[in-house]
Amino acid sequence: MNHVTPTPEAIESVRRRDPEQPVEMINLLKFADRADPALGLSDLSGRACYFDHYLAGASGVSSALGTGASVVYANDVRSCFLATVGEDWDYMLVVRYPSRRAFLGLVTSDEYAEVAGFRTGSLVNSRLIECVGTEPDGYPRSLHAPKPIDPVFEGPGLFRDDRVNAIFDRDQAQPTDMLNLIRLAEVTRPGGGVDGLSGAEGYEIYRTGVATDYAERAGVEITWRAFPVATLIGPEEECWDQALIYHYASRAQMMSMFRDHDDYQVNHLPRRNASIVDSRLIETTVAEG
Repeated sequence: MNHVTPTPEAIESVRRRDPEQPVEMINLLKFADRADPALGLSDLSGRACYFDHYLAGASGVSSALGTGASVVYANDVRSCFLATVGEDWDYMLVVRYPSRRAFLGLVTSDEYAEVAGFRTGSLVNSRLIECVGTEPDGYPRSLHAPKPIDPVFEGPGLFRDDRVNAIFDRDQAQPTDMLNLIRLAEVTRPGGGVDGLSGAEGYEIYRTGVATDYAERAGVEITWRAFPVATLIGPEEECWDQALIYHYASRAQMMSMFRDHDDYQVNHLPRRNASIVDSRLIETTVAEG
């Protein structure tokens, strides 16, 4: 099932959280080949419709309303290493709002309603994930949420996006980023080297270990980290506890880490897998060519 618009219940859930807290919204987008003909845009591509009509219009509305919104991250998605069937995103956008009040002021305004149809008409699938900058109350929040229907946690190898297979045809010297979405286990599974810990504790050991051990070898740097509190557009069972962007100095160095059977595969990946119950791994870089 594809998801393009938020439900009224999702928007109402935003109202129930602290209106003054800053939020960051992860947008994962799959463009239609062609924009909805009902928009009357003369066979325009979904991508062009999104950027030229929706994003340009929404940015203008945001500026006019004085929301203070700013783009934290924007890049093309090259492939989805870990994803469920049908998740093959085209673009990733992270927007920061100085408060939930500012976000709600934008998306519930009459001015925004006039351009929102261009978003709907340009996409075939999307996610909108509300995040905060510090661990929220009740973290990890996913423990009592519906269980994932199609969990993905076995590490690189579960390639359901055909574009992954072409990774060695892409520029190996190009710096690249990986968006990680993590749903934590309540307790770690045995045998991963983090036995007897909470999932949050186990993943922290993985995160700090990779960031330390591969800082030079793979040019790893965690450039963004946030804590999801709600999936506003997407399946109810997609609940995340952490969102991170791991930056790699080059695509070749990233792959060298993933394929390091003497260290990463033995000492790090088992800790990750033991600590989570679901995840996504999304390669995102500036479009080539």
